[in-house]
Amino acid sequence: MGDRLIRTALCAALIAAVILPVSASPAQAAAAPQYRALWVDAFHPGIKSAAQIEKLVADARLANINTLIVQVRKRGDAYFNKSIEPRASDIQGPADFDPLDYLIRLAHSATPRIEVHAWMNVYFAGESSLVYSMHGKDWGNKTNDGLTSGFLDPGVPEVAIYTHRVFMDVVRNYDIDGVHLDYVRYPGSTWGYSPASVALYRIQTGTTRVPDPADPNWQAWRRARVTNFVRDLSHDIKLEKPNVKLSGALICFGNGPADTAGWKLTSAYSSVYQDWRSWLVNGYLDFGVPMNYDSDWSQREQDWFDRWINFEKDSGFGNRVVVGVGAFLNYPEDSLAQIRRVLSASPGGNRVLGVAIYSYASTSVYGSDDFYANKDLAGGLPRQPYAGGITDQPGLVARARSFNNQFMSLLAHAGSYTDVQLGVIATQPVFPQPAPVPGA
Repeated sequence: MGDRLIRTALCAALIAAVILPVSASPAQAAAAPQYRALWVDAFHPGIKSAAQIEKLVADARLANINTLIVQVRKRGDAYFNKSIEPRASDIQGPADFDPLDYLIRLAHSATPRIEVHAWMNVYFAGESSLVYSMHGKDWGNKTNDGLTSGFLDPGVPEVAIYTHRVFMDVVRNYDIDGVHLDYVRYPGSTWGYSPASVALYRIQTGTTRVPDPADPNWQAWRRARVTNFVRDLSHDIKLEKPNVKLSGALICFGNGPADTAGWKLTSAYSSVYQDWRSWLVNGYLDFGVPMNYDSDWSQREQDWFDRWINFEKDSGFGNRVVVGVGAFLNYPEDSLAQIRRVLSASPGGNRVLGVAIYSYASTSVYGSDDFYANKDLAGGLPRQPYAGGITDQPGLVARARSFNNQFMSLLAHAGSYTDVQLGVIATQPVFPQPAPVPGA
């Protein structure tokens, strides 16, 4: 009991956030339509019980978040009951409890209404999943030297057929507002060497050799496998339920292109074969969510972030872009600053459709287990001492929980938090008023 009281006191002293709620008056109009999305991953609490879902919806309302992108397929499993894949093992509740259904009912009945997008991993299944255990020998992706890593190979036709069915089952069985694709790509340029994939490539191209990873024809073939999956899924969703939106988490490694001419030099296009620019240009995605995960405290990464978001705004398809911000890599005020830059016009006067925040479980460097569970990584942050006098892991976990809870208030209300090095830091909200989603 004594240790717990000490940890509680330390957490209170370190955070000491003073939240000053700003309530909208009846005469205060809502903000202009924009996506204010929050990624909710299934590796942390969020949708695993009725109580977690109730808190999630309450937090979204507090933060004036209007869209929840909720992971319901992480490793060939399902956080929903109507699926051909196994029910996730960490769902808390009776066997008939359906997390996705319960979340939809609560979010849609909220005032204002909150959209729910089913976030599903596409090609990553994990080597322990049922689908990989049953079909990994034939469907599993491999490198040119035979390595595996729990990915399914986009070049295997049966993979596309199976995965397409899993996604369409969710569309047919649930009143979701959207489907959100993740890991819709190859792991890297040396992947795609499952025997079935290579054999199909050789039949279709007439080549007799195993292709080299850098062969441009082989690169184009692999790129087309991913694009064809997205195109076909988009087509069938629109036939089944035209109002369901298809989106995707998109790769933005390193520095961004200066203009569209530089697109083919990006890692997305040339390394993981995710030609998301063409998906947006051709309308295969209703909107894309580029994962601009950069630390604002690093000047190099800050430059990367700004270059990417200016490309996204001035691309010609900015009206189909919801920019992803990596809050887990930033201090709270830096995430708020990044969100402001995302929502402002580019030097060319162009804007995007909105912003998405990663993530509900990791809202800052103090709230993310990437850092509090890794002393070496935490030691590389610019503000020290990272632990701020907390000497045990439970204390850091408690501090993380407090930061994550309070970030929901900081998004919509003026407030402050106490940093380990700089002391009290005042913040201003980015979502002071509710806003409808575009087209609602």
